[in-house]
Amino acid sequence: MLLRHMRVVLPALICICLVLVLHLRETQRLVTPSKDHDKLSHGGLNNTSNKTVNLVIASLEADDISWTSKLDIPNLNVLRYISDAARGQYYPPVPRKGREALMYLTHFFEFYDHLPDVSIMIHPHEHPWHIEGVLQQSMLFTLSHLDLDVVSRRQYANLRVDWTQACPAWIDTTKTPETALKQEEPFMHAALVENFGMSEAQVPKIMAGPCCSQFAVTGEAVQRNPRSQYKRSMDWLVATSLSDYLSGRTWEHMWPILFKGEAVDCPPEWDVYCGMYHICFQERDGPSEYQCPMERERGA
Repeated sequence: MLLRHMRVVLPALICICLVLVLHLRETQRLVTPSKDHDKLSHGGLNNTSNKTVNLVIASLEADDISWTSKLDIPNLNVLRYISDAARGQYYPPVPRKGREALMYLTHFFEFYDHLPDVSIMIHPHEHPWHIEGVLQQSMLFTLSHLDLDVVSRRQYANLRVDWTQACPAWIDTTKTPETALKQEEPFMHAALVENFGMSEAQVPKIMAGPCCSQFAVTGEAVQRNPRSQYKRSMDWLVATSLSDYLSGRTWEHMWPILFKGEAVDCPPEWDVYCGMYHICFQERDGPSEYQCPMERERGA
């Protein structure tokens, strides 16, 4: 009886073991820890850093940001801006203008002389589509793996890495409303001139970089611009006839201009995942296999 039972169970156990071995081999082929992996602690973050960090959240009053209490980042200060209510501690000069951009710019203007080492600027959602599959579409995962030392070296770093609908060339500032393929595209030329005082010759023809206005920036990079630059751009967002949506979209493309003086911000995906998040692929096209269905649909 026992022998008959073993004849049934043993092949099943062998099959399960083979499946596990194949799965482990496939995982090792796609993702391997970086050479600095042993330096990382909880969640992949380099917790030996003594950097001060502001997590600035652009939100609406109804948004739930309780997930931020799970973050284990040393010296973290959470600052929530609320666009549609003036009852909180932090809010923009007018409600519902310029999406997150007006809140970010207001923060830089108000905290200009009291900035931390790193400011992380995000939306309120724990699982936004803006964060790609490699980062588990999780802001908690993303921030827990973010290497602040790498951010400090880069000075400005988009939290999103994926090039889909972003790089190497995405916005053509010469497009008109009749020829543009993106809603904000025909307004980019004027936005650059009015926010940065560019001459016609200085306006870049092509702009590119991952969306969607979630990034980390050092205090040094913020202060390379005079405080008046942030007030100028705040005033532009308040006064523009562009909708909340469109004015916010123009600023999605202008953060690299503001902090780096560059119109194209497209570092290789493979390098950024490995260097900034310590998620390393043996093959450079490895990240594409982790795109979420929603991302594939948007990129189609």
